[in-house]
Amino acid sequence: MPLTRRNFLRGAGALSVGAALLPTLRTSNATLRKMAAKTPWYRKPTRTTYTVCDICPWRCGVVVTSAEGRVVKIDGNPRDPKSRGMLCARGQGGVSFLYDPDRLKQPMIRVGERGEGKFKAVSWDEALDYTAQKLAKIRDTDGPESVAFLGHTNGDSWFVDVFPQSFGSPNGAKPSTSLCTSPREEASLITYGLAVGNHEPVDWDKARCLTLIGTHIGEDARNTPMQDLANARARGAKLIVVDPRFSSVAMKADLWLPIKPGTDTALLLAWANVLITEKLYDREYVEAWTHGFDELAKHVADKTPEWAAKITDLTPDQIRESARLMGRQRPQSVIVPGRHVVWYGNDTQRMRAIYIINALLGAYGREGGIYLTKGPYLEEYPHPPYAVVGGAGG
Repeated sequence: MPLTRRNFLRGAGALSVGAALLPTLRTSNATLRKMAAKTPWYRKPTRTTYTVCDICPWRCGVVVTSAEGRVVKIDGNPRDPKSRGMLCARGQGGVSFLYDPDRLKQPMIRVGERGEGKFKAVSWDEALDYTAQKLAKIRDTDGPESVAFLGHTNGDSWFVDVFPQSFGSPNGAKPSTSLCTSPREEASLITYGLAVGNHEPVDWDKARCLTLIGTHIGEDARNTPMQDLANARARGAKLIVVDPRFSSVAMKADLWLPIKPGTDTALLLAWANVLITEKLYDREYVEAWTHGFDELAKHVADKTPEWAAKITDLTPDQIRESARLMGRQRPQSVIVPGRHVVWYGNDTQRMRAIYIINALLGAYGREGGIYLTKGPYLEEYPHPPYAVVGGAGG
């Protein structure tokens, strides 16, 4: 604005009014303090601590901000390989979990009849002694094998693997795996000789085509795969989604196959048929690294897209188009081994079909496919030999 006599006088007048209002503003602030108005936490001194989120088994690294001894904000740790500075909705909602008025903060022992809902709060020492006495009584009366120890997710190995052995019971198990990943692991052992393990070893950074069959990334709140899938799509990776529902990830797919529930294996056999008959499989890889290809080709020779279409409620064109898309992008083309693969009773065989197709694509042990995992070598903690050793993660 050009400086003129009129503009100068206007500015001087505004400054005069502002100066006149300063005492009023000071009075207003003093009044607010007298009214005990709450100061926002971000205007208070804060403290930063680092830990992991334990709301789900993924255990992302988090940065926790506290003010006056109270957690006020939880963020992903940018230096953590899982969270990478971001969290899912559950992780970000961790503050509300922490201060939920219904949260149990100490052990409770039932004092009424079962179902009455009457409990008393006790110390940890009292709770542990009470539990030990009850367990000892059952062991002395009915034998140690009459007790089963059931665990789930991180941190349960001592409870499920070690404690039952010292107690004298072979009954240590993780039922969650039989409802989730056991068929996936058993099928991988049978087909590849090596379990998949957690977390799924997919080379998201270099994959050019990703196929999800019964895998609901974007709805199951696994933080890292959601980021991986979003990044893969952002750099142009193709996406095929097989799901009866038009799910959140199906909305973002290049091809969505709304399959009839329970018919996934028929689709997989038809995919194998197309890859083999149209010479879209990785011939050099198959010849160098696999056994039984001739038997497989014979088995799927009549499993055409037309055959599968009658079973799956998909069209032959949908089946061929998706198989061709996978084959054209090989070996950076992978069917992602999902979680919670227990569906219809043929789960291990269905997962074997998935692994076989990954082998036809040359994706197993290759960049852009499924990489081979190996955990760090740690000396085994000395203990007496286990009476029973579990498999398939449980």
